[in-house]
Amino acid sequence: MKQVVESILPDETGPARLQQVAVLLTINALQDGPEPVTTARIGEIYGITPSTAHKLITRLLERGLIEKEVIRNRQNRGHSTALRIVETEEVKQLRSVIHTGN
Repeated sequence: MKQVVESILPDETGPARLQQVAVLLTINALQDGPEPVTTARIGEIYGITPSTAHKLITRLLERGLIEKEVIRNRQNRGHSTALRIVETEEVKQLRSVIHTGN
């Protein structure tokens, strides 16, 4: 697993990798649920500030591991962005090692 995470997230510290993998797995688990996964929701789940959540999401977006989709906000009066996993080879590798434990 260490090799896969290091190859997916090179040039990151161990703690930064751990945070990004946690967010990636959270998006993966919740993206097909009844509520959209937004940056604000990630912040709420992890108890982090909006700016910290935004930085984590931005790193994953820059790596092409997640994407944004414009949606209506909760009040149905404006727009928000839902986060979704991009089915890259790296994401498939990460899922594989998580499910097999190797």
